[in-house]
Amino acid sequence: MTIELHTLTNLTPARLQQEWANLGIRGDPPHFKQALVRGLSWHLQKQTYGGLDADTRRLLKAATRNAPTPASKQSVAGQRKQRDPVQLPEGTTLVRTWRGHHHEVTVLEDGKRFRYRETEFASLSEIAREITGARWSGPRFFGLKKLKQSA
Repeated sequence: MTIELHTLTNLTPARLQQEWANLGIRGDPPHFKQALVRGLSWHLQKQTYGGLDADTRRLLKAATRNAPTPASKQSVAGQRKQRDPVQLPEGTTLVRTWRGHHHEVTVLEDGKRFRYRETEFASLSEIAREITGARWSGPRFFGLKKLKQSA
C-alpha cells in the first residue's frame, strides 16, 4: 500500500513509524511526530522525483564541514565547560520525600559514589532518575542546587 503525502499529518506516531519501516528507510525513526512527517515526506518525494544529484550532495557536505560552530557550542580549548561539583563529605545522608515516599541516600568515597536502597550509584542524577523515572539534575533534585533566579 502506498501512502500519500497529504495524509501523513493525520496518522498516529505509531503508524508513521510503521510506514518508516515499510519504506525501508535506514536508521531508527525519530520519536517526534513532526520529525517523522518531515522524514517520510522527504523519502516519498525522493521516490517520486528522485534524490539530490551528486553535485548538490557534495556542496551540502562541504558547507556543513566548513560551517562555523555556533558560539553557544564553542568552549575554551575545545573542552566542555565543567560545572562546579557538589562537595559532600563521606557519610552524609541526603533525604528527599517524593510523591509521599521517603528516600535516603548515603554519600560514599568523598562524594564520588552514593548508596540508595543497598545499591551503589555513580551519581545523584542516576538516583533521581531511579526515583522519578525522569531525567533530573541529581544535585537539584536533592536540594543541593537551586534554579538561578532572573534579576
